[in-house]
Amino acid sequence: MRRIVALVTVMVVVSMSVVLGGSALLGVGRAADKGVVVVQVGGGVWADASLQAYVGPFEKETGIKVVAVRDWLSLAKLKLMVESQKVELDVGNMPWSNMIAATKAGYLERINYSVYNKAELAQMDDFSKQTHGIGNVYYSWVMGYSTEDFPPGKARPTTWAEFWDVKRFPGSRTLRAGNAGSGPYEEALLADGVPMDKLYPLDVERAFRSLSRIKPHITTWWKEGAEGQQLFADKVVVLGQVFHGRILDLRRKGVPVDIEWNQGKLSLDHWVIPKGAPNPENAQRFVEFATRARQQAAFNEVFPNGPPNRGAFEFIKPETARTLPTYPENRKKQLVLNHPWYAETGPGGKTNIELLIERWNKWILE
Repeated sequence: MRRIVALVTVMVVVSMSVVLGGSALLGVGRAADKGVVVVQVGGGVWADASLQAYVGPFEKETGIKVVAVRDWLSLAKLKLMVESQKVELDVGNMPWSNMIAATKAGYLERINYSVYNKAELAQMDDFSKQTHGIGNVYYSWVMGYSTEDFPPGKARPTTWAEFWDVKRFPGSRTLRAGNAGSGPYEEALLADGVPMDKLYPLDVERAFRSLSRIKPHITTWWKEGAEGQQLFADKVVVLGQVFHGRILDLRRKGVPVDIEWNQGKLSLDHWVIPKGAPNPENAQRFVEFATRARQQAAFNEVFPNGPPNRGAFEFIKPETARTLPTYPENRKKQLVLNHPWYAETGPGGKTNIELLIERWNKWILE
């Protein structure tokens, strides 16, 4: 009888964990049997796509129960779990820069590449295959524009140098703020004539001199992706740097906007396994499954990010594929954000990203 009560208790806690987005996960990982894997699947449409493309098919193929946590894995959450030795998550998604920081801090398990199909692995680029993380999705900062103000047949900016040319291309503009570190620095250097393949290491002072020239013409420096999107939705701006997915979302809703892929800036999120994950073998199996071409294709049909596995394009509808940042024609026009450079330690023991945040906070008030 006691065993039955204990089993029911565990099942209730697991069920509540799913409903509460992970807030009730304390202790579940340690109590769970080997037929379970706890996976952070994000939120909103991202989570819906994860459930459809990864969770359901993985359970069907393996018989392993996935406890899907509708939440995001921040560096602070990961640090707390690992350092308190209360790791409640087997698999999470992290931006590249956070994955690098977590790797340096010893918060992640190594990815076991021996369980991967070699043909699948060969379709993934080197940016994706890190020691402690493997590519989940690509996304891109791009130049968005109003198709009412720049209709077909009318000249419009296609480079950041032209974006900076406010006389030739007048109109309200937006750029991302640098308060979180990864600001419009590459764009500023491209506008100043630096070639895409010569950007790194960033000439920070040159970037800020370039930003000073465009500063009077920026209506808003947006901080969150939703804010950048809303500026276009409300027609506050006609040109601006924005996440590609935000423009695609507006376009689907009938807002007259479009994307210029040229000189876009690609970034990458990675699947990670926290150090001390309660179900490490199942975690490795889930991550391997989620990097297969067919599964990434299923995800990107629902959520328009780019698959790190190039083989996914064999399974993605052509009309969808052309809207994704890693579609070959789009990708070749863009650069990849150099997160390892941002993570490098500079003078005084601070990383380049920390130094950039300090420099930004001073410059924006000038």
